[in-house]
Amino acid sequence: MAGVSAKELMAVLFTHLARVCVDRVIRCGASVRIIARTMTREAGCPECGTWSRRRHSHYERRLSDTAVGRQEVLIQLRVHRFRCGNDACVRQTFAEQVPGLTVRYGRRSTGAGEALQAIALALGGRAGARLDR
Repeated sequence: MAGVSAKELMAVLFTHLARVCVDRVIRCGASVRIIARTMTREAGCPECGTWSRRRHSHYERRLSDTAVGRQEVLIQLRVHRFRCGNDACVRQTFAEQVPGLTVRYGRRSTGAGEALQAIALALGGRAGARLDR
């Protein structure tokens, strides 16, 4: 059996990170921190749909992700803010979203949010909260 490279392992375990560039993976005690950045050159305004290449700035998002091997996974994701090119649009700047990974104002990855929702629906209440920890 041939060995698996770190890049191949990331592609198997973290398919939702395929659209970002993973710079580092750090193990911190009982958690794994993934430091990544987007590679987006343009994004669509969520208000009017106009595509923009005009970057305004960037900032770091911190997302909780689904656990791997009983270890908490945290994603530090650097995303860009863009200027909307439509002068008639009420939104002057907007943050890019990574499909399958982020949602607006979200603090969990899309997969972690779906897993938490499934736990809540299956167990409900306090039992679901205990399992999530």
